[in-house]
Amino acid sequence: MDVVWLEITDEPELWRSLGFTVSDDGVCVVGDVEHRLIGPLPDRRGIVRWGVSGVDDTITDIDGIETVVESASPERPPAATHPNGADCIDHLVVLSSSTPRTATAFEGVGLERRGHITQNHAGDAVDMTFFWAGDTLIELAGPPEPSPDEELARLRGIAYTSGDIDASKEFLGDQLTTPKDAVQKGRKIAAIRREVGSTVPIAFMSPHVRSEDV
Repeated sequence: MDVVWLEITDEPELWRSLGFTVSDDGVCVVGDVEHRLIGPLPDRRGIVRWGVSGVDDTITDIDGIETVVESASPERPPAATHPNGADCIDHLVVLSSSTPRTATAFEGVGLERRGHITQNHAGDAVDMTFFWAGDTLIELAGPPEPSPDEELARLRGIAYTSGDIDASKEFLGDQLTTPKDAVQKGRKIAAIRREVGSTVPIAFMSPHVRSEDV
């Protein structure tokens, strides 16, 4: 399965103010993934659905994630250069109240588990399982034990790789937090501040490093 596009309830002008290159019709291409910036909806926020390829074209939902299946080889727009330094999607965050259930749904459309960790976040344990969807890494996150509320999965946030995270910080200024050590050894991460007003949590990460470099 490949991720082709994401539909996001942000205004195009907000993303332009964050240093993303956005077309007149509200499309921002990072790496080979389109971000369709559709503006506010009355009852939904954030990444409201995605377009994928390489799966059964009768699929409309993956454990609650609204899904549109594109042709096997959809025409991809050319990659854009972004003043903020974003080169590609580092990972796409999916939240679930039951990571085992969502992981099973992902495996049902052909994704393979590529790793698993449990870490503390703000004092709470978070279970994270990783899948590759083409060139896009999916980070499935949720409580170690399934929550009784049984909420379905949802697309939550996006982390981008920046070739120079310090330059990204200089460009974005106070809109971006100070880069700090990421979970992955040798990497840095910084987040767009909530006050900026995006409906999607956005982060920037320094490039992957080879093990012999750290």
